[in-house]
Amino acid sequence: MLSANKEKLQSFLMGSNQFVIPFFQRSYVWKSEDWAELFENIKEEYDQIINGDNTSEHFIGTIIIKQRESERVGSLEYDLIDGQQRLTTICILLRAFYDISEDANLKNWIKTLLVFTDSYGQENIRILHSRVDRDYFQNILKDSDNNNALWKDFASFELNELERKLDNFNRIMGAYLYFRHRIERELNTQDIRQYITIILEKLPVIHMALSKNDDVQQIFDTINSLGVKLTTAELLKNYLYAKPKVIDYYDEYWHSVFEADEDTIKFWEAERTSGRVRRTTVELFLYSYLIILTESIVKMEALFKEYREYLKDKKEAELVSFAKDVHEYALVYQQLPDGENLAEISFNEHEKRFFHLIREFEITTIFPLILYIFKQVTEAQERIQILRVIESYLTRRTVCKLTTKNYNNLFFSLLSETKKMGTITAQKMKEKLLSYTEDTNRFPTDEELKNAFETSALINQYSREVLYCIALYQLDHTYADQGKLNFDGFSVEHMMPKKWRIHWSNITDEDDEEFRDYKLRTMGNLTLVRGSLNSAMKHSGWSVKKEFLRRYSTLRQTTDYLGLDDWNEETIATRANHLYEAALQIWPR
Repeated sequence: MLSANKEKLQSFLMGSNQFVIPFFQRSYVWKSEDWAELFENIKEEYDQIINGDNTSEHFIGTIIIKQRESERVGSLEYDLIDGQQRLTTICILLRAFYDISEDANLKNWIKTLLVFTDSYGQENIRILHSRVDRDYFQNILKDSDNNNALWKDFASFELNELERKLDNFNRIMGAYLYFRHRIERELNTQDIRQYITIILEKLPVIHMALSKNDDVQQIFDTINSLGVKLTTAELLKNYLYAKPKVIDYYDEYWHSVFEADEDTIKFWEAERTSGRVRRTTVELFLYSYLIILTESIVKMEALFKEYREYLKDKKEAELVSFAKDVHEYALVYQQLPDGENLAEISFNEHEKRFFHLIREFEITTIFPLILYIFKQVTEAQERIQILRVIESYLTRRTVCKLTTKNYNNLFFSLLSETKKMGTITAQKMKEKLLSYTEDTNRFPTDEELKNAFETSALINQYSREVLYCIALYQLDHTYADQGKLNFDGFSVEHMMPKKWRIHWSNITDEDDEEFRDYKLRTMGNLTLVRGSLNSAMKHSGWSVKKEFLRRYSTLRQTTDYLGLDDWNEETIATRANHLYEAALQIWPR
């Protein structure tokens, strides 16, 4: 390291300094809470000056740079290792002041902070962003007409309204709109020079300058250990593509699949539930991929360390092969049905139904196995048949209330066995699952499934999914007006209510009452309705309740029974058998 000093921001925005954000750095990620904190710091320093205190300062963090070989005469170029979020934000804020100011001399001065002219007479912006943000940042810093037109659409918004709208914008554009709003609404624009002086002189940083021989990877690791949240993907990218012979493949194997455009970035950054924890999509993918490679337990909390351990002794040719494999698996992962794709499905959309089911059954540990199958089995119909075998296996175990405690080890083992199959087929998968004999892994029989429909009381989430799949099956015929069902809005309703004693026929024998209380929680008494029925309807007698059910549900699993004069334990058992017969067709053994 050459030096580490306290430095004013002005020193970074002078002369021909230009800061290049390395390709492996994250995109601009600051949000409204970060912008608000910076803005409040500036206002506090302004108040201090007004009150006569010219000694106050507000430290805003660290900026780490490393000098690089300049490609142009008249330009001092640096890699911006850490601090890109701060410097980018400062430049956007200064640009907002520029666009608001009507003083030509002041505007020219602000421009020299944001742009410099090299020996060829060409203007260059201070910060050269990575591809994802480069166009947005350059447009904000160079195009007043575009900025003013953008602002015009939001000038009438209150701040809380604006913040909600900013979720739909690139964050660089969002930062500009946020600062423009707060400057115009809250600051005395006659004092723009004073505010800019505060930014340049009263918001110091610790400036760390690295020499050419300093290890950037080590610096990154240090930053991460100190709490600057670099993601697993960012750390892996930096580690992998820092190798000289691997970096040539960055565009082809990493950027094209993880950073190609904003929609791609949003896809990988989207949060999903994994157990009880929210994880980003890219974390879940990298977790699944490493399990495929190692066939062993992987700690999500130490995912990058596990990758580094796996890669540490690999030669560069092996790392290139690894990068290619990550790319290919990521392309497959992008195609897996999820999110909005699963909101409304038909019975014959087998892949969507499978992913819908494992989502609702909360069986996330199976993802590495499924990702591997999708990668290896390219013939669509064979893949569907494999998924149907696994779906039958998982659904039967869920309905029969067999343990899920061993699913981690079960799916690791099944992944290993699948990798040994050579050509993966539905028949081989079925034979493997049928070979299991323990309660932790066996494939329930038809008789067990039948008994479960008669006796099992599942949690509502699982009952809802089983009934939803049966409803899709019952709609799968030529004469159906609508073959798809939207899952949202369906809730589980007890045809005989839990509080049956209010309006239903009394039972004198306590044993019979206990049996009814148990029976009404089983599948034969559960159905799907749209919305939540009011309590009066829930507890009404059968003659009243069936009219409400007719109004709230058009599904055959409900309407086929609304002509009955009575609803009791016997009819519950009959309906359970009907549901079982449908389940037998959907989930054969």
